[in-house]
Amino acid sequence: MRTFRKAWCVIVGTTAVSFCLMGFVQEQDDVYGWEMLTSGRRIGAADLARLLDEARDELQAADLSEKEIRLRLKIVENVATVRSYFPHVIGGPPETRNSKYWVENDEGSYVPRGRPTDAIKDLWRTTSGIRCHKLSTLVLLKGLIDVADAKQLSQLDDMLRGKVIPNDLPDEGIGTLFEKPDPKEGEIFQADEFLPGDEVWFDNPYFERLSAKVQSRYRGQEGHHVFYVGGGKVMDMYSREAVSIKDFRETFLRWGSVKIAAEKEDREPEADEFQIKAVRRVIVERERRD
Repeated sequence: MRTFRKAWCVIVGTTAVSFCLMGFVQEQDDVYGWEMLTSGRRIGAADLARLLDEARDELQAADLSEKEIRLRLKIVENVATVRSYFPHVIGGPPETRNSKYWVENDEGSYVPRGRPTDAIKDLWRTTSGIRCHKLSTLVLLKGLIDVADAKQLSQLDDMLRGKVIPNDLPDEGIGTLFEKPDPKEGEIFQADEFLPGDEVWFDNPYFERLSAKVQSRYRGQEGHHVFYVGGGKVMDMYSREAVSIKDFRETFLRWGSVKIAAEKEDREPEADEFQIKAVRRVIVERERRD
């Protein structure tokens, strides 16, 4: 299996455009919109600088501490530079990580070898295939790693060692590493509730309308984890391109689960149906006041 994974990654690297834009098999055609792009774009230095400048202006306007601003800017930078593709359920490139830093357990999930903080940093040097919930967690953790001192790195290593991240963490790290605020009103977050560096989750209301058999084909399409990067824009970790929230909602209309459920109900799905229903933030260790 590992030999196959390594061989497949070589194939993916040389044929990403043809396989990923057309869909590896018919069932995968337009399944994930941007996530079909195996390698995504590489952001240039000038574009990254503009992205961070815009995020910094918004964070400073929110009157945050310099410590929190630095952490959030690292998260935005990491969203734009992580090297990962979306592994498909049926056909397409499989989930994979660098075997020097990660080992596959009996359940097929990956656990860090050695120091978990080193394994996470490797995701920004070598290309991996990771689903969006796990990858978004790793992006948040990389921000913590980037601003940590030696003591904090040791604490993170102790917390993450030998674990599938975030599955094996208590409550997946909520309350210890991350916090999940509630919307100001109702169940839906509005655009003015986000800060650059927030992970936001778009809900796909069509997924739950599918049968269990069809859901298994489109596992992972319950919704999608992306990051708010400032200026009213979000960034997908696979395309690594900042777009407006409105434009990002349009991508859900190309998802296979949405097309199938809408066709069954004889209805035309609308982009506004895909709302942000969850936000996750890194807990900032604030200075104690005497």
